[in-house]
Amino acid sequence: MVRIYSIICFLLWSCFGFTQLNGFQVKDGKIEIPFRFQNNFILVDVLFNDTYPLTFIFDTGSENTILLKKTYAELMDIKYLRDYKVYGSDLKKELIVHLANGVDLDLSKISANNSPILILEEDYFRFEKYTGLKIHGILGMDLFKLTVIQINYNKQKIILYPPENFTAPSNNFVSFSVEMFRNKYYLSTKGTIQNNKSVDLKLLLDTGANISLLLHNKSDSTITLPDKLIPGKLGDGLGGFIEGYMGRTKSLSIGDFTFSNIVTNFQELPPDIDPNTINNRNGILGNVILSRFNVIFAPFFNTIYLRPEKHYNRGFKFDRSGVVLVASGLNLDRFTITDIIPNSPAANTGLQKGDQIIRVNGLSTKFSSMQSITHKFQKRIGKKIKLVVLRNGYKKRFSFRLEELI
Repeated sequence: MVRIYSIICFLLWSCFGFTQLNGFQVKDGKIEIPFRFQNNFILVDVLFNDTYPLTFIFDTGSENTILLKKTYAELMDIKYLRDYKVYGSDLKKELIVHLANGVDLDLSKISANNSPILILEEDYFRFEKYTGLKIHGILGMDLFKLTVIQINYNKQKIILYPPENFTAPSNNFVSFSVEMFRNKYYLSTKGTIQNNKSVDLKLLLDTGANISLLLHNKSDSTITLPDKLIPGKLGDGLGGFIEGYMGRTKSLSIGDFTFSNIVTNFQELPPDIDPNTINNRNGILGNVILSRFNVIFAPFFNTIYLRPEKHYNRGFKFDRSGVVLVASGLNLDRFTITDIIPNSPAANTGLQKGDQIIRVNGLSTKFSSMQSITHKFQKRIGKKIKLVVLRNGYKKRFSFRLEELI
């Protein structure tokens, strides 16, 4: 069970002092950027300062572009202009970031030169540990504010258009008005958590969140927690674990597009937070739902366009084992249990924190990825899972059957 959120709550961008039109620009036609869709993240190959080939997440939920690994900035002798404090994903902890300027970023057929970038003092995200993926940075919306963006998840392409030549698409696309705030997109939706009571929700559209839905359960008095919940750590984000609950929302509607029984993260906002800091949002709509559409973001028109893919309203899967893993090792193929959900199949069979999984249903984890193991733990109810783990230098065998946890 792995959930990572690249949610970042920054101080005012105006204090950075950069108002020039940096970023990617498309002069005419269109430019296609290939990406890989892994663990529900959009991963893009980036050439950093004409030297280092790195992997960045394409993140509509981040206002700024971020280098996670300070090492690369130091190797390039990049100078910091000044430091800033930002809030992490828990909206409580203050973190240190450095502002630099004059960075070149190349994406396949397009470049952003002399760009500002934020550099983390530490790798607060720890993506490698929690996803088993080597990720070096985040492509924020500051680089894409001068383009219309299409994300074709099926073909794994980001397509950029010049806004002056953009015309509204046909081919079964449906348009929705969005609110733009600090280069990010907010969509009004309706949800039903329980008791058939409809709730108006303003959601941040966040391709940097590998989740279906996150709701701030006290952002509105009408947002109440469902009866069946798993309390504890929702996942890891910028600055550490996010505390809250896992449950399901009965329904969510985007216009005529309706989803049912959605796996939902419920996060309680700190009581002293200023709602304006997060634009009075009620939560976040992540990639698990966005990837069910062909999506066009048209910031100059305050509009997004959605075209549903086949079976867009299929069910939402959640871990049925109770195991929470982290990856380590040179090839990120060492998987260790870092947490176990109480009263889950994993807990009831005697698995413990610190157990290193070395086989799943007979297959060595040396030939597995975090994504493939997570997929096995989401199989049908009653599916038998056999694990071999290493505990204190000794091999131990366990087996259990998957159960619905939420």
